[in-house]
Amino acid sequence: MLIQPLVNDSDKAVVLNSYVVNFPELQFFFSMAFFDKKTALVTGASSGIGRRMSLDLAARGCKPILVARRKDRLTELASEIKETTEIDAVVIEKDLNEPGAAAWLFSRLKEDGIDTDILINNAGFGFKGRFLKGDAATYRSMTDLNVSVLTELSYFFLPDMLSRKQGGILNVASMAAMAPVPYFAVYAATKSYVSSFGCALWHEMKGTGVHISTLCPGPVRTEFFKVAGAKEGDAPERTVQTAEEVSKIGLDALATNKMLVPTSNSLRILSKVSSVIPLKTNMKVAASFMKESDS
Repeated sequence: MLIQPLVNDSDKAVVLNSYVVNFPELQFFFSMAFFDKKTALVTGASSGIGRRMSLDLAARGCKPILVARRKDRLTELASEIKETTEIDAVVIEKDLNEPGAAAWLFSRLKEDGIDTDILINNAGFGFKGRFLKGDAATYRSMTDLNVSVLTELSYFFLPDMLSRKQGGILNVASMAAMAPVPYFAVYAATKSYVSSFGCALWHEMKGTGVHISTLCPGPVRTEFFKVAGAKEGDAPERTVQTAEEVSKIGLDALATNKMLVPTSNSLRILSKVSSVIPLKTNMKVAASFMKESDS
């Protein structure tokens, strides 16, 4: 109980962060305290990282609001959450690519009397291939979901967090945000926006009690790459993480208000290296991983 005010005070959380990182047990305690008895909206909750985060949030005492298009999957997930934690998750079937979806979702929760303490901006998708092999409608949908919806949801839900002087937003970006990525051009550009936006918001929220973290995973064993048109084995096996790993790192990062979070030691090294080597070299390396077999 004594630690709760520290978790909700952004400046103190930042000061303590260097100590917490070195003590996993303390980090877990901070994370449990931050999420306990809160309500978290999770977009893209029906699969992958969003699904895993919903389960992990409930395990930390947080009531998830599950949002995605596939109601059958959300209902199944809500049942699993109820069975394992006795928490009643909220299920909302919604295609966030529909015009006005973010405003609709905000109004719906207000009308239902649900306060949203935490926002997990996880929904998104990509396309792998030469730019002109995609189509304009796909790119419009991708930029709408990955960029516009994320921005609008943050805009709508942030004021209430500020008034309560607690809460947080976790934006799921990607290591593709670190540099332009040929054959993944539009997706990488959208995630570059997410990274820039999240870091700027982290600075603006300093001292308010509201945490902002941006998560940058590499390849994760989920449906994402199948949807994006990538083949199994495109990424070296040693670089692929599980949704469980990424979820834990992301939630712990939000609890301790880390600004930008690559999800492994190798990705942290890569992020530092990519910031100092020439841009053309960065792109050449990225292209070697992403190029098509028929390019």
